[in-house]
Amino acid sequence: MSQNTFRASTKDRTLRRSDRGQLTNVSRHPHQKRLKSVKKMKRAVAVILLFPLGLVTAFTLIEMLWRAVIRLEFWRTEEVIFFVVGGLAWAVTYATGWRPVRSYVFGHEVSHLLVARAFGGKILDWDFSATGGYVETNKSNTWITLAPYLLPFYSLVVLLLFGIVGMFWNLHGMQHVGLGSVDLNFKPVWFFYAMLGLTWCFHATFTWKTVFIEQSDLQRNGEFFSMLLIFLVNVLLLVALFIAASPSPGLGVAEVGRCWAATAGSVWDFFLGSFW
Repeated sequence: MSQNTFRASTKDRTLRRSDRGQLTNVSRHPHQKRLKSVKKMKRAVAVILLFPLGLVTAFTLIEMLWRAVIRLEFWRTEEVIFFVVGGLAWAVTYATGWRPVRSYVFGHEVSHLLVARAFGGKILDWDFSATGGYVETNKSNTWITLAPYLLPFYSLVVLLLFGIVGMFWNLHGMQHVGLGSVDLNFKPVWFFYAMLGLTWCFHATFTWKTVFIEQSDLQRNGEFFSMLLIFLVNVLLLVALFIAASPSPGLGVAEVGRCWAATAGSVWDFFLGSFW
């Protein structure tokens, strides 16, 4: 797969050509100095903000999962069972050697495109194939360049489709289908949970593979900052899925928030005790 799946904005590419045309040291050009300054600022944000937030949120997720395993019937809920079924289906297909790279690149580029449009950018050109793709826009920022790693595109498509279908059909109602002498009883929402699990694992697999390739998307914002932001957002998405699947009101938003605050306090005390 091509390593360059996102083109810089037209303005950025024009400035780069201007930089290369300078007779003096390019690193001294005001545009290059500004880029270096922005990267330093983002690195500072990553160290001061993203790292502790990601650490505390990950520990919170682990604790909530542990509490769910020990105290609740979490793993017996329909949401979890069929989400895992979908994840296992993806694992089996991936293990057989199937690599839907073209589908991934399509979702990757459309994520860039949609977020660019959300920020008011114009799409000048875009394309995709099994070997790579690009989106050419007149606007570029952190959220646009990192969109494919932050948003599980196909999971969002599944959520949208089932939200629309759910407006006209009771997805939680038991359906009965006869196949000859066999009667099948199922809920349509089971398919939704399975597809959500499959597409989420698809997103996680290709995100994991892609971030360890030399990606221009990550370099543009600084790899350290980009990796931490990707980690934090994806952990937050997992926390949201956990809350949605929890069978107990005791593990809702309020309890997760309380647990997060307690974990943050413990982490803070640990670092204070280690360095002071």
